[in-house]
Amino acid sequence: MATPDKIGIQESYAREGVVLLKNVLTEGWLERLRSAVDEEVKKGERYFAYKNMREHPGTFQDFCLTSDIGQRVAEVAGSSWTSLMFDQLFVKEPGTRTQTGWHTDQPYWPVVGPIMTMWIALDPVDPDNGALEFIPGSHAWGAKYRPFKTDQLGAFLHYLEEDSPEYSDMPDFEAERDRHRIIHFDMEPGDALAFDGMIVHSAMGNRTSTRRRRGYAIRFACEGATYQPRDTVTEWLHDPGMADGSPFFGEKFPLVYEAA
Repeated sequence: MATPDKIGIQESYAREGVVLLKNVLTEGWLERLRSAVDEEVKKGERYFAYKNMREHPGTFQDFCLTSDIGQRVAEVAGSSWTSLMFDQLFVKEPGTRTQTGWHTDQPYWPVVGPIMTMWIALDPVDPDNGALEFIPGSHAWGAKYRPFKTDQLGAFLHYLEEDSPEYSDMPDFEAERDRHRIIHFDMEPGDALAFDGMIVHSAMGNRTSTRRRRGYAIRFACEGATYQPRDTVTEWLHDPGMADGSPFFGEKFPLVYEAA
C-alpha cells in the first residue's frame, strides 16, 4: 500500500516528469559505485560516457540486479513491474565546459510507453559542475523530437530519422530560456533524479577547476512499455527474440521488480 509520501512523489513525477529522491544509495553502495566508476574512467578523458556495464559481472550488475533500485522506480512510477534496459556513466571532469544539448531520451530507444531514468549523483552536483536542467511538464506535451548525433562531449552534430514525419526538430530551447520554466536540482552524493523518457533536459558544463561530476544513470521500463524496434543510434538495444508490441521485458531486459 502506498504511503502519503509515496503518493506525493508519484503525483509530482506524473505532473513534472522529474523528481528528486534523497539518499537513494547506502554508504556501502556509494563507495562501491565510486570505486567502480573510477576503474572505468582511467582513460582520462574530460568527459566520459560509457554504457551497459550491467551486462558484465561486477559492481554495476550487482547494483542493478540485487539492490532495491527497481522497486524504487516502481514506487515513483506507480508500476507493478520494472525491467532493466541499460546503464550509463556520465563523468564530467573539471574544465569540461561543453553543455550537453537539450534533448529527450526515448526517441533513441526501441520502446514506447513509460520509461524512467534514475540518474544517481556520486559527487555533489550543482550548476558550477554540471547540474542537469529540465523543462518540467514537457514530457506531457505530446511532442516527438528528432534524435540527433552528438560528439564525445555531447554537442550537436546532425539529426537522425530525418525522413520520418513523426518527428519534429528540437527547438532551440537554449535561445528560448526566457519562454520556459527551467529547473535544476542541487544534489548530494547518493541522491537520485527520477525522470521520464520524454522530458526535455540538458546538462551544464563543468566550469570548476577541481570538482568532478560523476553520475550513474540506469534506464528502466515500467508497466505499459512495449518493444518497438526502429533505426536509431541504439540498434545495440534491439532484441530479435522480442516481438514488436510485446511488453518490454525478457532475457535481454530482465525484470528487476514485480509486485507480489
